[in-house]
Amino acid sequence: MFLKINDALGEWMLGALATNCILTGKILQMKALKFAEKFLEENNFKASDNWLEKFKKCHNLHHIKIHDKANNVLLEILPEE
Repeated sequence: MFLKINDALGEWMLGALATNCILTGKILQMKALKFAEKFLEENNFKASDNWLEKFKKCHNLHHIKIHDKANNVLLEILPEE
């Protein structure tokens, strides 16, 4: 359901992540609603929290908290576990 919106948002999201943008659920929902305006045949799209959870699961997205100093650590020097 809502294949065009999901595909468009997925492509947009990959581009945003490639530039190290921080994406929140609200940002994804707002952008999805913008795409929905372009796809009139999917006019009953609501960008609900339920839709968001399904989208995140489909795209293997999860919440990652970045701490202030974590960005300064080089991954090469972290111990492997």
